Amino acid sequence: MVVLTVLLTGLLAGLSMQTDGVDIFGDTSAGGVLFSSGGGGVAVAVVMASAIAMTVRRRIVLAGLAIAAAVVAGVTALLMPSDLAEVIAGGVLLGCTAVRANGSRIRQALLIGSFLLGLLSAGAVEAFQYPGIPRRYADYLTESDIGTPVVIPVLCALVVLATAWVARVDHADDYPSPDSNIRTVGAILLIAVGGLLLNLLFLHDVFRGGFGFEGRWYFGLLTVPVLFGAAALLPGRGGVSVLVGAAVLLTSTTTAGVGIDVSDGVWVLGLVAVTALTVAAGAALGLRWGRPLIGFVVLAVVCATALFESEPLDNVNYAASLVIFPAAAAYLYVSCRSSTPTTSTPTTLTLGLAVPVAITVPMVVTYGWTAYTPLTSIDTSTFSPSTDLWLSTGAAVVTVVLAGVGTWVLDRRSSL
Repeated sequence: MVVLTVLLTGLLAGLSMQTDGVDIFGDTSAGGVLFSSGGGGVAVAVVMASAIAMTVRRRIVLAGLAIAAAVVAGVTALLMPSDLAEVIAGGVLLGCTAVRANGSRIRQALLIGSFLLGLLSAGAVEAFQYPGIPRRYADYLTESDIGTPVVIPVLCALVVLATAWVARVDHADDYPSPDSNIRTVGAILLIAVGGLLLNLLFLHDVFRGGFGFEGRWYFGLLTVPVLFGAAALLPGRGGVSVLVGAAVLLTSTTTAGVGIDVSDGVWVLGLVAVTALTVAAGAALGLRWGRPLIGFVVLAVVCATALFESEPLDNVNYAASLVIFPAAAAYLYVSCRSSTPTTSTPTTLTLGLAVPVAITVPMVVTYGWTAYTPLTSIDTSTFSPSTDLWLSTGAAVVTVVLAGVGTWVLDRRSSL
């Protein structure tokens, strides 16, 4: 039953923590940008998730926090939709589940797989609310046109029941005492606050530039010192999780969005099923035959496929995004987990999984299409779409490679 609880809670955490990222039509004031963009909620969620994973060890407290977070997420989804509340609830669920999964690589693999599945399937789950309506019209629908959310409330109810049942029958001792470290606190704050500041700088620059993204992909480069600095702060092998998260984050910015033109239930379920199978396969391979170097190489190749933007080669990027990326991400996360967990493992695992949602600044910006028609003529006097694509994709590939090198260095350092 503990395994099922970890699986369900990880899935709910992933679905809840996935935000829309950049809302370029939000309030342009500092407070409006902070909350309408999702950056503020994500920062709070990362801090809360890491704090719970680092300090809470009593089983009854973990169960109470998880149940409370699931209730908040379910009620919010049904009665008063709020990205801020859902993201923070997802952070609480992630931190609690990371502590429960500690001590078993299988449970950690289940948490990783279910959390990634939640992140990657958030768009598909959202599509269930728009039956028979093209997804591109969803932002213009009135509340009466939007269906009642079903997946999130049902999943919340299952999490509450499973967690309560485990708390009732599990009389084992509390988890080992946490190993608090000021360097770990510094790494948590660097990722949360650094990601929030980058989000604010990027959005303010976009607003002042007339709602355009051209030439602004270089803000993504600022994530490199933030994440690599946090990895260097963490003691031992703790930084490996952050470097893996950085590689997954940078790769995700180069993947193609798999659009669902009409929210047909069969196609949506098919997309979720394919994602689930690839994530499960990657996690299983990571448990059985974990080679982190292979994971970094595959992610670097996926990044490079972003250069195939014209037909028919753009299908290569679509295939890599839909099949290879989820499997490689799960494989890399799982293969980097130590076979001998420590008291700090829940914190580093939580922080590593939170990296892809903590940074909301895009690395790669693509051009060429509006919602209805291709752009046949655009003003390129101040920027070059082709140059931006090559430079930003190249920067993403180099960063993934550097993350692989950093992981090798940390492994060597910890083994000495």
